Amino acid sequence: MENAVFTAASGQTQFLELFIAQVQNQDPLEPTKQQEFLAQLAQFATVEGLEKLNAGQSQFNTQFSELLELQLLNSGSGLLGKTVTYGEAGQTGTATELQKDNGQVLIRVGDALVPVSDITAVAPAEPSSA
Repeated sequence: MENAVFTAASGQTQFLELFIAQVQNQDPLEPTKQQEFLAQLAQFATVEGLEKLNAGQSQFNTQFSELLELQLLNSGSGLLGKTVTYGEAGQTGTATELQKDNGQVLIRVGDALVPVSDITAVAPAEPSSA
């Protein structure tokens, strides 16, 4: 048996082929009622509408993820040069660099790369003692 891949386009084609075959092979003495055809077309239109909605939702999710990433970059850039507290132990240090890694925004604090979401407090930079 061949591995068939179902796609929206192939499903639409299969539905139309079956619909045409049904019309061509119906009993001429007892034709299918118009309401049955309309119900089938309405079901097909509903499925097609759901497929379009899913495609639109996917595009929205992508755009939302990109917007969230930009927001995190913006938030992270505001932390540069400030003293931040992060982690369960409450480590602190000055945020010196902003990086992006696999969709995650990281702040360099000393030798550590800390996700922006792990920062629990922000304070003005500590004055350097010279």
